[in-house]
Order: sequence, then structure tokens, then C-alpha cells
Amino acid sequence: MLDMNSPVPLYFQLQEVLRKRILNDVYRPGELIPSEKELQALFGVSRVTVRNAINGLVFEDLLIKKQGKGTIVAFQRMQENGNSTLQSFTEKMEQQGLEISTDVIDLSRISVTERITQHLRIQENEEIIYIKRLRKVDGEPIALFENYVCTSAGVSEMDDYSGSIYKLLEDKYGNKISGAEKVIEAGVARKEDAEYLDILEGDPVLIIRYTTLGSDNNPIEYAEGIYRADRYKYMVSLKR
Repeated sequence: MLDMNSPVPLYFQLQEVLRKRILNDVYRPGELIPSEKELQALFGVSRVTVRNAINGLVFEDLLIKKQGKGTIVAFQRMQENGNSTLQSFTEKMEQQGLEISTDVIDLSRISVTERITQHLRIQENEEIIYIKRLRKVDGEPIALFENYVCTSAGVSEMDDYSGSIYKLLEDKYGNKISGAEKVIEAGVARKEDAEYLDILEGDPVLIIRYTTLGSDNNPIEYAEGIYRADRYKYMVSLKR
């Protein structure tokens, strides 16, 4: 299946064969592709050639290497665009035609800690609403959120937090959201987070922290989201 006399490198030819098999669902998302030894025997090439082909597809996010398991076909990642429009997680996923569901793990009225006061700019021991939620897309766990919402925005522990908090703040309580400050970091999954997200402890994750600002540019919500790095990506378009 590979042309040994072609000027095109063998690793690139193999990469194209594997890519076509992935795109045509011969190798389906979540499934293991043949091992390096099996690919060597199947195509009559060296181990280096196979590794170079696989590494190229890993770089393209088509394959994922799993230690102790092998190489699997990656699921298509949900995408967040770093544009100037502020959207909730629910709005972003629905815009991509995806079905959202939420498990509310914890919901309570608590006294704010010193760490959170720095983000919400309120006095320590003031009461806020704390929500811990697991967000799922098409039934699969994608992100684990902890939200801290100022009670001055009108919310209470009696509200429904299974949907968009932005929609709750705006539609039910008439808060105008003017913008948000967002920080994105790379991290690894802690044991508890991994269990919720159905990944392994130590797997890569994206950590997105953001502060939502009201009409007076004062914070009304602070949130921390832990996203599965194998299922979610953040894209920024830049112009010069």
C-alpha cells in the first residue's frame, strides 16, 4: 500500500493512510489503532517510520497516546473561540449543536473565604452562593465547575442551576453582564476531579478561571472550570 520508490517519505505516506482510515471511520473515536509492531508488519516499514507517522497525527489531535494501553483515535474536541463575545458554557455548546446536561453536585450558601474575596471584591465572611457542577456534552463528562455568586445579584440556593448561570442572572434577576476577565492555564487532574470527569489522575486538563462583571464593572460571579484536555480546546484568532 506504500510506494517504496516514491520521493514522498514513507512516514508521510503511512500518515496519510492512517488519516484516511480515521476520517472514514475504519478506526473509530475511542478505539485503539493497531500497535506499532502490527503496523510495521502490515506495511513493511521500520519502527521509526511508524512512530513518525503516529506522532504527526498526535500533533494534529487525531490520535492520543495512552501509556500502558496504546494509541487511540481522538474524539473531536469541543471548541471555544477567544473572540470578543462573552458566552456561557451552555451557549457555546448549544451553538455547536451539542446537547448539554448538568449534575449539580453541591449547592449551598456559604461565607466567602479570603481567596474568593480577592476575585469578588467583597468583605470576608459575606455570604455567597456556592455551586459545584459537572457539565456533560451528549452525556459525556467534559468540565467540572465551581461557581461563587454574589447574593447581591439576587440569587439564592433555591434557584435552578442546571442551566446557564448567565441566563439566570440576566433573565430572572435583571443583572446586566458587561464582560468577564478570564485566565487559562494547563494543569493535571487531581484524583477527585478525575473521578468526576472519567479520566485518570494526572491526565492533562485545561483550567479556566473567570470573573463575571456586572453593569457597574463590579464582579458578581467568580468561577473555576476544569476541562478535559482531550475533549476541549481553546482557539484564538489574531490579526496584525
